[in-house]
Amino acid sequence: MITLYDIPSTLPGVIWGPNTLVTRLTLEFKGIPFETKWVEYPEVEPAAKAISAEPTTVRPDTGKPKYTVPMIQDTSTGKTISDSWNILNYLEDTYPESPSLLPKGTKGLMKVFIASVNKKLVGDALMAFNFPQTARVMNPPGQEYFATVKAMEAGKPFPELEAGAKLEDVKSALNWVEEVIQLNGGEFLVGNSFSYAEVFVGAKIYWSVVHGKDSQLWKEIMTLNGGRWKKLVDHIETLVKVDQIASEYHAKSARL
Repeated sequence: MITLYDIPSTLPGVIWGPNTLVTRLTLEFKGIPFETKWVEYPEVEPAAKAISAEPTTVRPDTGKPKYTVPMIQDTSTGKTISDSWNILNYLEDTYPESPSLLPKGTKGLMKVFIASVNKKLVGDALMAFNFPQTARVMNPPGQEYFATVKAMEAGKPFPELEAGAKLEDVKSALNWVEEVIQLNGGEFLVGNSFSYAEVFVGAKIYWSVVHGKDSQLWKEIMTLNGGRWKKLVDHIETLVKVDQIASEYHAKSARL
């Protein structure tokens, strides 16, 4: 059995994490059974060390190893893997009978593409909106940690970051993704089928659910590019089994 480590919030039934959602969608698409272990932000490092998960980067304030989610533990192989890209490749290699999210010959291109999405859509656009709002919906144990660490990653305090948030930056980034789709034939991002590219972009877009589906940001994104992102989000919500997640969230919150 695979255990996926994820972070809860005060939004029952909402999977908000843009990174852990990538892995959750990967597992769901592949049909690989898994369970979720909910850990608050301050619990991530001790949880990772307890299962011998590798750090994925370094802390900007101390230079010490930083442990992040997603991470998975696979009891059937004894392996523990950190980082959504590493997890994807592990699952592709270990469970070759499952549907692939890496069309043949696209692995290198896929890695370049997701790096570009992280820069254009997340770093240059969504981060300014979503980092501050994510801190507001964290459970108390994670609020201060998230605000402190993520502000260092962003390079400025959250009030300053949020003040600079521009809807036009989000639109520009998603228009760029749409342009990639059109250059590839008008349906898929990489190759000729649903792939990790759609999973990755969809998870990053879905992060904006932290503002609520009545927010201007969410409504704007859902109407862009002929409703393409709404269709992708609808598919994501089918995959993540919202009712099941709501039950798990309530169970976690009751223990806090």
